[in-house]
Amino acid sequence: MKKVDLQTMSKYVILFCHNLGVTISPLKLQKLLYYIQAWHIAKFEKEPLFKNLPEAWVNGPVYREIYNKHKGTFFRNEKILTDLDECSLSNQLKSTQESLNLDENQIKLINSVLTIYAKLSDERLVLMTHNETPWNEAREGLSPIERSENKLSIDSMYQYFNRTK
Repeated sequence: MKKVDLQTMSKYVILFCHNLGVTISPLKLQKLLYYIQAWHIAKFEKEPLFKNLPEAWVNGPVYREIYNKHKGTFFRNEKILTDLDECSLSNQLKSTQESLNLDENQIKLINSVLTIYAKLSDERLVLMTHNETPWNEAREGLSPIERSENKLSIDSMYQYFNRTK
């Protein structure tokens, strides 16, 4: 199965949220990418959608590459804005989806995950990840405020999200 570029997926998530009329911050973007990856791993037999695995940071799973892109606004948690009108937004969303070059089942999964999770607040998404095994296993032995570069494991995500299907 083909791996997707994380930056392109990030752009797709942002456009999808704006198209839904949902605001998105760098923190929410991180959590949505995590849930897309986790559910993809669960549905497609441990096959990650993108090669990157999230790190177990204090506020939940974080993709360092995406953090680096938005780090100026990450801790202020500013909203990610787009200046596209409705027609341009729709066209950009469609074009970005096509550039992901995924099969229909993958697109359906991603869109389902986004439709469900994007409506939740940043705080709710953080709390959810903190109550889930993959993040907790990756942070095992660390204090609640300790920095971590530990990656969440594919096996842990697979087992946890297959149990919750």
